[in-house]
Amino acid sequence: MKQLFGVLLALTVAGLAFAGEDDARARIEASLGATGQPVRVTAMTPSDTFPGLMNVVVNGQERFLASSDGRYLIAGDVYAMSETGPVNVEDQRLEGVRRELFRDLDEAQMVTFKAAEEKTRLIVFTDPSCGYCRQMHKDMATLNAAGITVQYMAYPRAGAQSEPGVLMQQIWCASDRQKAMDDAKLRGAVRENVKLEDGAACAAVVAEQYALGSRAGVRGTPAVYTLEGRQMGGYMPPERLVEALGLGG
Repeated sequence: MKQLFGVLLALTVAGLAFAGEDDARARIEASLGATGQPVRVTAMTPSDTFPGLMNVVVNGQERFLASSDGRYLIAGDVYAMSETGPVNVEDQRLEGVRRELFRDLDEAQMVTFKAAEEKTRLIVFTDPSCGYCRQMHKDMATLNAAGITVQYMAYPRAGAQSEPGVLMQQIWCASDRQKAMDDAKLRGAVRENVKLEDGAACAAVVAEQYALGSRAGVRGTPAVYTLEGRQMGGYMPPERLVEALGLGG
């Protein structure tokens, strides 16, 4: 769907007149859902960069610009033409947003795998049902040995109340979150019998982190960021990630 300088996708939807954000959401979901795929608008906020347009996140991953009434979507990347070359407007904006978001994070609400001789820390939005997330977790010992501390945050791609979302609630409710994360990533289930009365608080944490991930521009998992808000992309083999972080040699 994406090309280097973006693709414009205009969706014209038949039906009754819509007014307000709820109706715009309904219009978008109805039109995209007509393709036969399940669609849910998981975030919709006014665009600071393009007045009159909305930032829309679909299924927690795909990001669009939309007219305020939901009649039109713009899909693809928008670039500003600078003297040094094209700059992705959304990535540039989100880097500053992430820097502010990450500054106030509560480390007690993360699942941290700490390097013994820490050189840098990464914020990683993760989902145990994601194959590349599982692969990254298998690399954890190598990453830690390279001086990289990984701080996991919950981002169940199908939503906080989805099956992976409930699994993540169990992780965050476990007495040993690291072990629960190991179980979920490597075995597909949390072995600890989590107390049900703890569920509401953990559900709230997972929902909050999922919402924060959407604000940070998470499009898929694993979503790997530096504390300064720089996006490292998705999964990379350990040696490539070490090199990208400037830790090699």
